Amino acid sequence: MSVDRCVIAVIEEIYDAALDETRWPEVLKKLTDFTGSQVAAFWVLDGSGEPRLPAFTYINLDPKFIQEYLERMAPIDPTVRYLVGHPKRPIVHDGLVITEREKDRHPYYNWHGRHSDTRFRMVAQVRLAPALQAGVAMHRTRRAGRYEAADIERFTVLYPHLQRALVIGSRLSSLGAMQQCTTELLDRHPAAVLLLDGHKRIIYANRSAEALPLNGDGIRLSANGISLPCKGDNDRLQRLIAQALAVIGLPAATSGAMRALRPSGKRPYGILVAPVSKRYAALSTVRPAVCIVITDPEDQRPLPHQRLQAAFGLTEAEARLAGLLASGEELRSAAAKLGITYGAARARLAEIFQKTETCRQGQLIKLLLTTLPTD
Repeated sequence: MSVDRCVIAVIEEIYDAALDETRWPEVLKKLTDFTGSQVAAFWVLDGSGEPRLPAFTYINLDPKFIQEYLERMAPIDPTVRYLVGHPKRPIVHDGLVITEREKDRHPYYNWHGRHSDTRFRMVAQVRLAPALQAGVAMHRTRRAGRYEAADIERFTVLYPHLQRALVIGSRLSSLGAMQQCTTELLDRHPAAVLLLDGHKRIIYANRSAEALPLNGDGIRLSANGISLPCKGDNDRLQRLIAQALAVIGLPAATSGAMRALRPSGKRPYGILVAPVSKRYAALSTVRPAVCIVITDPEDQRPLPHQRLQAAFGLTEAEARLAGLLASGEELRSAAAKLGITYGAARARLAEIFQKTETCRQGQLIKLLLTTLPTD
């Protein structure tokens, strides 16, 4: 393969890895060939405290050696410490970090030499955020020899592409992490949350929303959107959705709310319809336009008593009583559920008032519900 074709092949692989980080071993294989190296690693470096490498992909190294390196030796590695101190230097090599004579006396290189025959290193790095860097490290053995100026210059040709690829990969990974976090939080929310696109089609439903059709109590979800069995309720819901779509982007856009009857005769659902769309990136395949939040007044989830204990310094008995009251129980029924007398419940409630700095049951319940999530 010609030099130009080899460079192009490495660059293509680098951009592939930006979109799929499982491709980094393939990048490292091509980089070892391109640079005349024997070992290579892709790494992420967190220098906010003691240096650590939360991500480390490698080829041609012993896994036990790498495990010990990551657990004990990385913080004293002179190259790692140099990278932390010089996050904006694009290419780092041994000549910038340490002399060969110093290597012979350094405890890190004494350890390194007992486990690996690599001796020379050349690194390309990108600063992705404060105290966060990423890059690739190439290693040569004593026999292969150090990286000379021509090797470094050749490696530098790849740097702009590596920089762009790492920035792209960082942005995509960050978006993916935020999406995962958001999804997990929404799935834990007791309310049903739906996102509709501009055609009223459902493009997202949290766990509570997915469960709604299963209970057979009036909420219908399909490829065409959401509907209600009562014609009057359904007409109103569709009007609220249409109104939300009509005011997208307006600064004074407001939400609409309604209640929906249930075939079971249980208390009606509460439904909030709000516009959420703003300007999306041209290539975005997901374009939420309307958010629908459905609450079920019958879904009374008690506050975990452990959280009440931790937040307000309550005893376990006090926390259990407070949790029942916050879930809508009257004091007498809460006492019955706990197997205590009404008088004992009143005395316990007085202690709860004192610890929460409240004086009325309504005030207490408001404090509990607005301070701690139910799930």
